[in-house]
Amino acid sequence: MTKEIETYDQHVHEGILLNANELSMNLPYSILTEIQKEIMKIDFNRYPDDDYAPLFDAYAKWMHIKPEQLIAGNGSDQMLGMVIGTVLSKGKTLYTLSPDFSMYDYYASSYEAKVEKYPTHVDGSFDIQDFIEKGKEKKADLILFSNPNNPTGHCLTEEEVLQIVKAFDGPVVIDEAYMEFSTHTMIPYVEKYPNLFVTRTLSKAYGLAGLRVGFLIGNEKAMAEYRKIRVPYLLSTVSQRIATIVIEHAEDFQMEIQSIIQYREEMFDKLCMLRYMTFYPSEANFLYGQCEDKPLLMECFKKANIVIRDYAGSDFFRITIGNREENEKVLQVLQMYARERMKHA
Repeated sequence: MTKEIETYDQHVHEGILLNANELSMNLPYSILTEIQKEIMKIDFNRYPDDDYAPLFDAYAKWMHIKPEQLIAGNGSDQMLGMVIGTVLSKGKTLYTLSPDFSMYDYYASSYEAKVEKYPTHVDGSFDIQDFIEKGKEKKADLILFSNPNNPTGHCLTEEEVLQIVKAFDGPVVIDEAYMEFSTHTMIPYVEKYPNLFVTRTLSKAYGLAGLRVGFLIGNEKAMAEYRKIRVPYLLSTVSQRIATIVIEHAEDFQMEIQSIIQYREEMFDKLCMLRYMTFYPSEANFLYGQCEDKPLLMECFKKANIVIRDYAGSDFFRITIGNREENEKVLQVLQMYARERMKHA
């Protein structure tokens, strides 16, 4: 009998792309030049180094952790898949939020595990104690959710996450793909709590979506066990070298990250003034919205050649925060939508 596996929606690559939460700019020319010189030194006929020492040293230094607390792979997705495949199997239960990142369902389905989802409020918030109680009732084997949440942008505080970590004996994995745009990371707590794991990616804040490099971060002893079972050569030599260079220049990205946060807050304030739609506070690099006539909204964006994330079958959508020009175009489209709705009100 063929297994029914949850699929993941692919993204288009035409127009102004504000659908996949990518950085709107490419890497700076100075970094691209450094990468070009480094690639010329690679022995492409040799397998990659499998200890990732330069990459781990650079990332550990930036994150203020030990290299021994890291494993890297092709995006944080692969790291999540590794944990799910290790912990779950047929009859076991993944406990997550609804809504949340669809790849959790994909990996859990591939291992024939059950997926139990705790419904959040429309803004992404939820009752922590009730979440814990329901998770215990469902005998959750693995707790996994994004923080800040994808797609709502809601972010739990460190104290709220620790309530969950302390309540369960099994692994609690926090997907921090968007944490560079917030301040509530759990990385400082992973060494103290052996059941706490964090995933991070270079795809969002550091402009490496095209490279696919992500990390699993955890207690040093727990990570030693994961190293025993990880697949060798997860990252190519090219990926390792480029990621290392970018991390060594991580400080150079902080101004852009702060600009995105500023744009996000400015956009949210302006969009809250518009009729016929609702937006929710976000601590990520996107805004989550709801409207009364989404077919009309999507048609307005299509005419403007702007691609946003459409959650089919619902009134919800998600818009990546772009550069100032892109954000201005988004605002114009939403104003046009409001005017069209007013005509038919």
